Amino acid sequence: MPYLLLPPPQPSICVGIDLAGLPHRETGVAVLRDGHLERLVTAGDDAEIMALAALAGPGGTVAINAPLSLPRGRCCLDDDCPCRHDPGTRSREIERELLRMRVPVLATALIKVLARRGIALAAALRAVGCAPLEVYPYATLRLLGLPAQGKRTQLGRRRIHHALQPLVPGLDHPDASEHQLDAIVCALTAQLWRAGRTRTVGVADEGLMVIPLPETPALQNVALSDALPLRRVAESSATYNLDAAPSSSSEPA
Repeated sequence: MPYLLLPPPQPSICVGIDLAGLPHRETGVAVLRDGHLERLVTAGDDAEIMALAALAGPGGTVAINAPLSLPRGRCCLDDDCPCRHDPGTRSREIERELLRMRVPVLATALIKVLARRGIALAAALRAVGCAPLEVYPYATLRLLGLPAQGKRTQLGRRRIHHALQPLVPGLDHPDASEHQLDAIVCALTAQLWRAGRTRTVGVADEGLMVIPLPETPALQNVALSDALPLRRVAESSATYNLDAAPSSSSEPA
């Protein structure tokens, strides 16, 4: 009886990108191969980020921590453009849904520098045949019941690093920066997406974000008195001018 020789299975490669708003600031990039951390680096300009994203290969997945779409009705994020109408056009349904889940997040128009770069990067990736996922490391950590705060201190980063180790084989980088840790969480979210253990928030005609299905009752275990306060910044009537905003992150410290 003849035997059919099957080709070896292709590796599952997930690239996580914690995108900085400006090229001179740190962008963290993590590469998971079959769930194992293979590479953890810092990137700078768009060409370097694109080269690292290409490591995902034809069947891989790229996940980016940045807005990858505009709010419905907007053609840009310029404050003086007629496409801006208040209230209603500073945030996307993604942000409003996360706020309803008690996951703090900033409106897209409040992080316009990061959003512009994220949208441009997503377009460049789609042009070469890669459809990136929008993800949010803070939401992933919260929904998985993992430490989500304190990434700007060494103790906080090591606490998150320790909590991620059982989920990310090969992670042994106790001195990883906050952006590298976020990149790992981005890649982990992509890995969960490939395994069918995620869902989306948002609406398809505006933009979707991938978040994990809660495998522990993380949000139920947080007392309301301990929960982070909701910042209803999405539709404030104040004028924002964040073109020179230094932060590359849309999440709490």
